[in-house]
Amino acid sequence: MQEKQETIPLPGVMATLAAGFDLTAKHFWLVLLPALMDSFFWLGPRLNFRPIIERWVAFSQQQNVPLTGIDLNVLLDAAPLTNLFSSLSVPFLGVPALMMWIMPEKTPLSPPVWELNSGWLWAGLFFLLSMAGLLLTAVYYGLIVRAMREPAGDRSFLVTAALNWLKLLGLGLLFLTAMFIIYIPLLIVGMILAFFSPALASLVIFVGPVLAVWLVIYFFFAPQGMFWHGRPLLAALLESVLLVRRYFLSATGLLFLIFVINRLLDNLLLTADDGSWLTLAGIVGHAYVSTALVAATFIFYRDRYADMQFQAQQQEHEVRV
Repeated sequence: MQEKQETIPLPGVMATLAAGFDLTAKHFWLVLLPALMDSFFWLGPRLNFRPIIERWVAFSQQQNVPLTGIDLNVLLDAAPLTNLFSSLSVPFLGVPALMMWIMPEKTPLSPPVWELNSGWLWAGLFFLLSMAGLLLTAVYYGLIVRAMREPAGDRSFLVTAALNWLKLLGLGLLFLTAMFIIYIPLLIVGMILAFFSPALASLVIFVGPVLAVWLVIYFFFAPQGMFWHGRPLLAALLESVLLVRRYFLSATGLLFLIFVINRLLDNLLLTADDGSWLTLAGIVGHAYVSTALVAATFIFYRDRYADMQFQAQQQEHEVRV
């Protein structure tokens, strides 16, 4: 029996994705939160910060500050379509949303637009909305874990969500700190080099996104460890690094497919958006696919963690023998 169990292969990436879609289809109520959030971004009031962007661009042009990698014309064109409420969907961690930052120009209703003129007000609201977004993420991930574990655990769902919210907050702060440590020296060096060689400055600044991608890959499964096993933040980070190192090809393959599917789906739905009520169908479809992909990451973590534990037990048994 032991030899037979050892020969059972782990589910592949495609099988894991299929399991995520199957779980979401069986528990279709999981799409409710992302669908409602996207609908709010679509038809709800908008916090536009066009004046702040325009002042910042004007200041950069007057002071002749080199902004490597930023197209000011594109930024000005996008300014009227910004919506600070979309920061409720936190990048990488948050509840998935189709309408992130840039809102469609045509909608079946005319949502009210509130313009922000103060940079400090923008920063304060961004912080509060991001905190609220992480709380919604804790609820969303908790619902996915509850759907995977039937029946649910004994601990109160709201208590668990609150604890996991604090862990997500710590994870977000840790990631931002790492980004500051990486980007500030690179930006300083890039701004100096931009006066001599813009190409070399772009190359130096490009190192930042590369390092950020590696951090995202190796720390990607930390939330899964927090929600599935209740791991503390540092233990979840270490576990995520070990899991990605052990199953690097399948982990990066899964993340790559998730990224490609998300990008293709977003581009398709946003391109097809004609401002009619049919956009609602696209929002529901996006919520279903995105939730299935998130569920697949939890299934991947569950299966690989179980395999890691089994192999560790086997090695311990062999040492004892």
